Parts: sequence; C-alpha cells; structure tokens
Amino acid sequence: MLFRSIYHSLQLRAERRWSGGFSMQTSFVWSKSLDDSDSIIQGLFDSVGAQNEANLRLERGPSFFNVPRRFTMNFAYDLPLGRGHRLLASSRAGAVLASGWTASATGVMQDGTPENSFYFFSDPANTDTPNRPNLVAGQSISLPAGQRTLAQWFNTAAFSDPALYTFGNAGRDLLPTPSNKVFSLAVNRVFSLGEKRSLNFRGEFFNVFNHPDLGIPGNNKDFGPAFGAIETVGNPRQVQLSLRLSF
Repeated sequence: MLFRSIYHSLQLRAERRWSGGFSMQTSFVWSKSLDDSDSIIQGLFDSVGAQNEANLRLERGPSFFNVPRRFTMNFAYDLPLGRGHRLLASSRAGAVLASGWTASATGVMQDGTPENSFYFFSDPANTDTPNRPNLVAGQSISLPAGQRTLAQWFNTAAFSDPALYTFGNAGRDLLPTPSNKVFSLAVNRVFSLGEKRSLNFRGEFFNVFNHPDLGIPGNNKDFGPAFGAIETVGNPRQVQLSLRLSF
C-alpha cells in the first residue's frame, strides 16, 4: 500500500550576541503538511485508519502533526548584579553573592495541530472502519475566538450523522485545536569553594507565566456533549531549585 505526503515551509532564523553577555536566538516556521495517512500503526487520534480503504484519495488532508505557525525564542544573559553597585560594592560578601548570576529563558508559541473526527462506537456505513460524519452546508467548523468555550471549542453544529450504509463526507483532520504558549526561565550561579570545590545553584521556572495550555477537544461525535469539549489542561507553573556540590 502506497502512502503519499507533501510538506512546504518558510523558515526564518535570527541570532544576535550583544556586549555585556546577552545573546538571543529566534526562529519562525510557516508550514503546511498534507498526507493520506499518519502512521501504519493505528491509534486513537493520530492514525485510526481509512474510512474507505478502497479509496485512499478521500483520506488526503492535513497531517496530524501539522503546525501552520511556530515561533521559538531563547536567550542567555550574564546579569550585571554586583558590577559597580555602590551598596553591593561596599560589602564584599554582598558583591560575591550578587555577581556571577546567569539567566536564560525559552519560549514557544505555536498553532494547534488538526484533529480527526470519527465515530468511536457507531458504524453507520457498516464497514467496520472508523466512519466520519457529514459536513453541514453553510456551517463553519471553526468558531470566532470570542465564542470558543471549554464546553464547545469548535462548531459542533457543522457536523451531522450520515445516512445508514453510507460514508460521511467530512474530510480527515478538520477539527481545530488550541494553540500552545509555553515560557520557561532559569537562573544559575556557580560559587567557587577553592581550587577543587564548587557549589552550583540553579532555579528553574517551567511555564513561568502560569499560562493554561488547553488540551485537545473531544473528536468523537457519538460521545454526545463531550464532542467538541475540552476536559484537560497542561501543567501549571512549576518551580525547581537545586544545589550541586562538586569536589
């Protein structure tokens, strides 16, 4: 069996180093990936198999991993604490504790990946394959940002049940999912304790802005109210502190 895929993208990258110990790197990808199968191993979301195994051309659609837009950034900065600060300079201990700190951060903002809509329990076409629903003419699948809720992330009225013993006409991977925004920060300081010993302190703040990254909406029309609803969320802010003694 032959599967086909195609991928196009525009990729931009910028990198800059400044004096004073500050460096930054950013990248942006604008892309589109199309295929007619996600994987040869069937799963519950990314590869449930073809609706009509005799016509794989009807399976052509966005790839499950397709991310139309993705922006990433990272930076590192040698903090200027302890350099010329009068209050700190007046205290030798204060200057030692304040100097030598490094901060770094990473950030990712990206569109959501598409999701496949199919019946989990029902089999309208009586083919023992994952049947898809019909599209309702004149109804948009995506909802305006102001109308999206956790109970209905996309327009469920855009889908209807097909007649018995017929395939639904909805394409593969049409459902929109939430975007992701994750920023993490870290601070680091190495204290010298002589020629052979050092103490490394590191503080890490994952999802530092505590942004709620929503999970994927329910994609099975025969799940009733769960169809189109989001019931999961990503990890909240997490703080991790560590000390490592090297000798």
